[in-house]
Amino acid sequence: MTGEKKAPLYAKMSERICRYIEEKGLRPGDRLPGERSLAALWGVGRPSVREAIRELEYRGILQSKVGKGTYVADPEEGRELRIRLVSRNFLELFEIKTALERYCLERIVPRIEDQQIGHLEALAGRMMALAGEGIMPEELDLEFHDYLLLCYGNQELHRMVMHMIAMYQSMTEEMQEYLDGLKYDYLAVLLATIPCHQDMVCRMRERDVAGVLAAYDKITEGDLKIYRRFP
Repeated sequence: MTGEKKAPLYAKMSERICRYIEEKGLRPGDRLPGERSLAALWGVGRPSVREAIRELEYRGILQSKVGKGTYVADPEEGRELRIRLVSRNFLELFEIKTALERYCLERIVPRIEDQQIGHLEALAGRMMALAGEGIMPEELDLEFHDYLLLCYGNQELHRMVMHMIAMYQSMTEEMQEYLDGLKYDYLAVLLATIPCHQDMVCRMRERDVAGVLAAYDKITEGDLKIYRRFP
């Protein structure tokens, strides 16, 4: 066993749809076969095809029109389409992710071990050091929240939340370009949330569930402040 993670089926279907578009010479505005036809063509279930199409919509490759079908998107309209799709779905996904993380925190704090708190404290310290230089510690931030979920011990819940986070990150560069166009200083908003991670750790040492949740809520408020800027 190599320990390598297999790509989910919908990801493979996304690649297959892209190859289909290329092989068939489809152009922007051309219609794809329906979900049922694609599922039968490749011998997979319709849910996998549906999820693949949804991912390609986020990437601006496809565009679904209610009652008409799925079409190859216009590259010139792709960016704006992706922004609209993210803005339409983000708050619902964000609400689910936040609820799951808060659920975990409520159960982690009373039983988290000192060694685990120490690891989180070290991560928060490194985050503060970078933030002090005006650098957003994205990888450390992800590692901090990833480790929190691992402390809870529910692998399926961990997978769900991290998948949601990955969906947001897939659009990070394009979102930043959009916000730059608005002359919006999103970096300052993100950096302001970094001290909240240290506050969370301090409250964990006191086994203060309410305090941890309050600090976590300040982080999510910063995220929402940014994403409400999208159309």
